[in-house]
Amino acid sequence: MSSPSRTAEVAVFAGLRGPARTFSYVVPEGLPLSPGHLVRVALGSRAVPGVVVALDGAVDRELKAIDALLHPLPLLRPHQLALAAWIAERYRCGLADAVRAMLPPALASRARASRLGAARGERSEPVFAVAPAGRAALYAGTRVGPRQLVTLRALVAGAVTPHDLVDAGGSAEAARALVRKGLATEGRRAVRRVPAEFALVEEDRVRDAEATPAQAAALLEIAAVRGQGRGLLLHGVTASGKTEVYLRAAADALARGYGVIVLVPEIILTAQVVARFIARFGDRVALLHSALSAGERFDEWRRVLDGIADVVIGSRSALFAPLERVGLVVVDEEQEPSYKQESAPRYHAVDTALALGRASGATVLLGSATPRVVTYEAARNGDLTLLSLPERVGEMALPPTTIVDLRLELRSGNRGTLSRELRKALQHAVGGGEQAILYLNRRGFATIVLCRDCGYVATCPACEIPYAYHIDGSLVCHRCGRREAHAPDRCPACGGARIKQLGVGTQRVEEEVRATVPGARIIRLDRDAVRAKGAHARAYERMRSGDAQVIVGTQMLAKGFDLPRVTLVGVINADTVLNLPDFTAAERTFELLTQVLGRSGRGTAGGRGIVQTYLPEHYAIRASAAHDYGAFVEAELAGRRRFGYPPFGRLVVLSTHAKRLATVDRRADELARWLREAASGDAEVFGPAPAFAAKRAGSYRAQIVLRGVHPERVLGRVSVNEEWTVDVDPVTLLG
Repeated sequence: MSSPSRTAEVAVFAGLRGPARTFSYVVPEGLPLSPGHLVRVALGSRAVPGVVVALDGAVDRELKAIDALLHPLPLLRPHQLALAAWIAERYRCGLADAVRAMLPPALASRARASRLGAARGERSEPVFAVAPAGRAALYAGTRVGPRQLVTLRALVAGAVTPHDLVDAGGSAEAARALVRKGLATEGRRAVRRVPAEFALVEEDRVRDAEATPAQAAALLEIAAVRGQGRGLLLHGVTASGKTEVYLRAAADALARGYGVIVLVPEIILTAQVVARFIARFGDRVALLHSALSAGERFDEWRRVLDGIADVVIGSRSALFAPLERVGLVVVDEEQEPSYKQESAPRYHAVDTALALGRASGATVLLGSATPRVVTYEAARNGDLTLLSLPERVGEMALPPTTIVDLRLELRSGNRGTLSRELRKALQHAVGGGEQAILYLNRRGFATIVLCRDCGYVATCPACEIPYAYHIDGSLVCHRCGRREAHAPDRCPACGGARIKQLGVGTQRVEEEVRATVPGARIIRLDRDAVRAKGAHARAYERMRSGDAQVIVGTQMLAKGFDLPRVTLVGVINADTVLNLPDFTAAERTFELLTQVLGRSGRGTAGGRGIVQTYLPEHYAIRASAAHDYGAFVEAELAGRRRFGYPPFGRLVVLSTHAKRLATVDRRADELARWLREAASGDAEVFGPAPAFAAKRAGSYRAQIVLRGVHPERVLGRVSVNEEWTVDVDPVTLLG
């Protein structure tokens, strides 16, 4: 009697979205298969790649067989499969979506072939070597052309690549002429596509420095929970040495044979963090983030899979690197909203990192000068271990900060973007050869283009929000990216000539700075300025070298930079985020202000901050100026407790969109009714209501919000179809 066929559950990659469930297949006799293996299977009339997530599932129908095994080793480790299952359950997405998020984007196209790409990618270069006859010919004085003679000598001296030959005065063409004469040989070798960030050099000045008492205490606590899958919060003021704690904890994990994952929130932050980790760990570092080319990302992922690299640094998806044994996961700047994925699977990297720690036994270290109140409350409750770095390294003082009331500036007749005090401080800093940072969380030259005769505002037709005016005269929608080449000279509505650009953007601040400090070298740092590949690394080099005297930018420059020459930080308008109708508005304001003010005073010259605001009495403004996290968190938690917002309740946002407003209204009313019937006290149902971005890219949008202790139970009682997106634990209600 033959033994029953083995079966496999496969998460298939079929197009951009893919199916929301897995499919069952028969395992061919003798095929060595394990969970995590990459396979090729038939789905309808197509052959598609997929990952085996389980074996020997119960099946009561005839099944297709797996076509082929595409790589001899599993591409996903057991702890990754466990994490994918957790993501699917927690964030209510398909298991296939969670599995696909753990593999590089270039993998599916490569995996349709019978084998995976070479260990270091598919790019190669020619290599040359001297043949025995060539060595003999050189010593015998055989006549060859001058360039060939130089090339032959270079090959004898050890030159290998065309670059080596050019450096020695030879060339690849001359080497190929020698090959034709039998005096040299030619071959090819694989080349790793090295991300631009690896060219950065950071002097490792503190590798052997004695740890501060607070750093030493933190490292002892980290060592004490080794192997327990425990989460810790490293709460340290700006410039308190958090990165050095990360580096030393990583070195300890590596010495014990474990791999390390380090998450940073923004690509622009990667430059300095990567430079420090490369200085400490060299080629053991792999870089994974979305700004890499598909080939670069694939090569870096393969280095991790093959065990060549065991320190992985990158944005949130670096959490899914295929390390065999994870010992430490670091989440730097854990408060950043960019750790929340905006498309399926809509996971939060901080919570997912903690789940990875539980699945793998790895220590998870969350670091921040301004942790989310949710995270801080978890540490106070004992769910996380709280570690503190209360003072700056080297006894540097936190910069004293002045609050400027912009209402008084207006009354005095100053209608510019810079207050009198900030203008004077800027001139003093530049005149003294120091650096200054001016922060404004708004791109462009002006906020809106408005007719002062009839009130017309130039708006994006697809999103129905005001265009931002840019200094080149174009209008840009910062929601959908639509661009108009020229702003109107006359009002399209009334024909009037009094159409003006109002509001303040980073480009306008840059222009006013040029007028205030003529001749100053200014760099602008926002997503418009660093859109090109490698631009953020070049901008960082200019800042670090001191070539840029004034740095004007958005929240890109609020975190991660350690620039000792910066002695002044000016906040142009502290209220841009504070006035948003969102439960995190005060928290984000405090975080951003504290972080950007912390860029000042990191050198021996000290520093200061100037915060311009129309709301000088707000607790978030006052606490950030005083660098007082304790005062802020108590005031913020009081409001969250009163209204049941996190950490005292959980949120789920359900969103839908359609080209017709009536369609959106019908869907939303129907689902809201079902949710209210199913709530049973587990959550409140708010809405339906238009989304904050009520129209985007030509579609109308509506949302429903669940708020309560157990909103997931409500979702479990209602069938939500694919016309809706479900965002569990959102970081904002302004999607």
